[in-house]
Amino acid sequence: MKQYEFIESVARMLQLYISNSKSFDSNAQLRVNPATKAATIVNGSDMLAELADSDETIEDAAAADGLRDEDATDFQASQNPDFYSVRMLIQDNPSGGEEPSMPAICQLAASYFAA
Repeated sequence: MKQYEFIESVARMLQLYISNSKSFDSNAQLRVNPATKAATIVNGSDMLAELADSDETIEDAAAADGLRDEDATDFQASQNPDFYSVRMLIQDNPSGGEEPSMPAICQLAASYFAA
């Protein structure tokens, strides 16, 4: 995925969120897989459950394999998603509604596509 594709994808997701915000809880999060750059919007409760599952998976792998399989643990950690508050990626528009904040989205994208 290229940086501009990531930016366009996140902006589209945020626009859909704005149109359907009642379908999410009050702590909606943008979920990004740092390895693949795949993103989606999830409820805050889903984020908490996923963070707990990620931690448990890493702990189980470390206990089962000891230090001999550090590469597998590193790979699992690289697949753990990053979460960003959707509210931080939305701004008010001049007509009083909400819209995706392109500066915030571009700043987020820059952190994943740094040269």
